[in-house]
Amino acid sequence: MKNPFRHYSPDTIYLLITDWLILTGTFGLALHWRHYAPGLNIISRSHIIPEALFVFLYAFFQLGVFGAFNLYKRKVLLNKLWHLTRIVQIAAVCILFYLLLGTLSKSPMFVPSRLVMLNWGPLLFSALVIHRMIIFPALLQAATRAQLQRRVVIIGTEPPGIEFARKCLAKHRYDTLRPIGFLCDHQPVGEPVLESLRCLGRPEDIVDLAKSCRIEGAVITQTDLSYQQLMDLIERCVHLFGWVDVHTDKAAVLHETLDSDTHFNVPFVRLGEVRRGFIVRMYKRTFDALGAAAGILLLSPILLATALAVKLTSPGPVFYIHDRVGKDGKLFRFYKFRSMITDADQDKTREKNIHSFIHEENGEPVRKLVNETYVTPFGRFIRKWALDELPQLFNVLKGDMSLIGPRPALVNEYEVYDEWQKRRFEIKPGCSGLWKIYTARHEGTVFAHIVLYDLYYARNINPLLDLYIVFMTVWLIITGQVDG
Repeated sequence: MKNPFRHYSPDTIYLLITDWLILTGTFGLALHWRHYAPGLNIISRSHIIPEALFVFLYAFFQLGVFGAFNLYKRKVLLNKLWHLTRIVQIAAVCILFYLLLGTLSKSPMFVPSRLVMLNWGPLLFSALVIHRMIIFPALLQAATRAQLQRRVVIIGTEPPGIEFARKCLAKHRYDTLRPIGFLCDHQPVGEPVLESLRCLGRPEDIVDLAKSCRIEGAVITQTDLSYQQLMDLIERCVHLFGWVDVHTDKAAVLHETLDSDTHFNVPFVRLGEVRRGFIVRMYKRTFDALGAAAGILLLSPILLATALAVKLTSPGPVFYIHDRVGKDGKLFRFYKFRSMITDADQDKTREKNIHSFIHEENGEPVRKLVNETYVTPFGRFIRKWALDELPQLFNVLKGDMSLIGPRPALVNEYEVYDEWQKRRFEIKPGCSGLWKIYTARHEGTVFAHIVLYDLYYARNINPLLDLYIVFMTVWLIITGQVDG
């Protein structure tokens, strides 16, 4: 059985545990020091009171907020000023959000004493500062001296990989990774760092070398890989180690536009396994069902008005219903409000443009793939404000789609995908996703970049990322930035 936590480094797991203990422990001390209600003194009682039980659960939620503030990324952990700033922010958010929830809910699960909160804030801040800025760096330094870091190989001998190796091996530096060699086609010369690191083999040998060399991870910097070769290599590394750090020209769109991590000022994006465990599946289905049901209920007047307007303004059916490709390449019936004249989907020119766009890799701006002459006058309006996509909420409710995921593909599109591009459908397609946000923000987004966003999302699914995508999608719609 695979370790579900192998995506996380030992230091991250350690910080997750200690942060949770600090959150709950400082809350207990705050109650202990403020004896306004003896029943709430969890330090001296043998059973867990409801208020304390809630904080135990609330602390798990706060770990997600810690992650959103990048408190588990090395670029923050190794920058003292940035780290201190984030600790101040997270302590304030933790206390203020607890007070806000208590005020809005009026639930007895929340401690009503302001003095307890005044105790909790300074205790939480002090404990985080002492542990994260004094104790944790000392432990990292001790682990570095004892060479207890993860043993990793650097795939490729490009300048970023050599710089990473040089900084990791510097005696005055410390990091959670320790390079033990390169995987490359030939041993490069002229680099001092290579005197202590040698070429262990070729990238395709990584499966055989993983056990014999006790390799625990990989950092990919090789630039002369095609998308297919890069994704195959990523999949092999993820299968072996549960994670891989990537810095290549092919994946540059991820570490240039997303909030990526760094190895000594070199940006890397970390990719792991597709998140499809039981907890993730339950979370996604609950999030989708509740979100779609709420959306249909709240937007029902708009749904009815749009349906009536489509029927009255142009001949043809109200809905456009068509087969689309979903999870694992399976077909499902896809719903939209009709925004074009009937039989517009038979346009061969559009099909040719789509096929050309799929294989475009030179950074040309995204072209309008829809022939505007086929769009009805009212269709232009509903496409601009994304009203034509509202019926997809019924697809979500049925379970064919998710609120967040890759854009569903036409059958003739999917047939011309490269194999690596088909991996975007390892999860359910969605009404929105990172692809929608970043194609609206950045001109020159090619299809390969859209696929990379989908692959990144599938490997980094979490509630905070989903909420971010939902809110940003709403903002794009409100401001009229949706590309119809």
